[in-house]
Amino acid sequence: MKKKITFLFVLVLVLSLFAGCAKKEEEPVDQLDAIKKAGKLVVGIEGTYPPFNFVDDDGNYAGYDVDVAKAVAEHLGVEIEFVMAEWDALLIGINSGRWDTVIADVTATDERRETYDFSDPYCFTARQVVVPKGNPLGLKSLEDLNGLKIATNATNSWVPRLEELGVTIVPIDDPTQCAQAVLSGNADFCMFNDAVLGEYRKNHPEDELEVAFKIESDVNEVSIPCRKGEERLLAEFNAAIAELRESGKLLEYSEKWFHQDLTFNPFAE
Repeated sequence: MKKKITFLFVLVLVLSLFAGCAKKEEEPVDQLDAIKKAGKLVVGIEGTYPPFNFVDDDGNYAGYDVDVAKAVAEHLGVEIEFVMAEWDALLIGINSGRWDTVIADVTATDERRETYDFSDPYCFTARQVVVPKGNPLGLKSLEDLNGLKIATNATNSWVPRLEELGVTIVPIDDPTQCAQAVLSGNADFCMFNDAVLGEYRKNHPEDELEVAFKIESDVNEVSIPCRKGEERLLAEFNAAIAELRESGKLLEYSEKWFHQDLTFNPFAE
């Protein structure tokens, strides 16, 4: 009888231990703790999108996003590990656990906010109407584009709106060719965001183009995403960005890669 009682007691104890272990395994792991335990921040990037993120001639990751990511990892006190992937797979990789976050010119759209939490912005890019130097047509607003021709990629999300405004589309894929079409008179204007225009000017300093106006309704807030509910990690991302702003490093990175200050919203009061 005593043997049976002892056996039952041991059985109950073992089952309790297994149940306890299973319960612990089911408990969610705080991502910030996991990153610090691993000693590294794994960041997904596209790696083919200069000047935001790309692989330089020496085979190293470089660009504005890369500098920001390294600074964030330093703030967390961990190493940095970059993983390249196609753009369509980047955000999905956060929830699948392939990487901790994505620092790759990710715009915090309302749709994306339904799935991910986003840090404070670390970059703002506005869409601009670019014309020959001197703005010969005197363009100041979208209404002034009626009857004009734009050199742009046919997949530009603005094409339907431009057509509503009475703009004729001159389909050209390459930004350099778009600029040349404007300079040659084959098109009246093109539309670049700040970063694309900065990169073009770096490679073509002799070309005489200027910004006629920026479109207030089309300013992208570039931020750092993370899984929903990771409040401690999100707070650290925000703290890292705040440190970069206060130290002047964020401005330094922007001027290094974009040749201009893209660290603030140009339309903010």
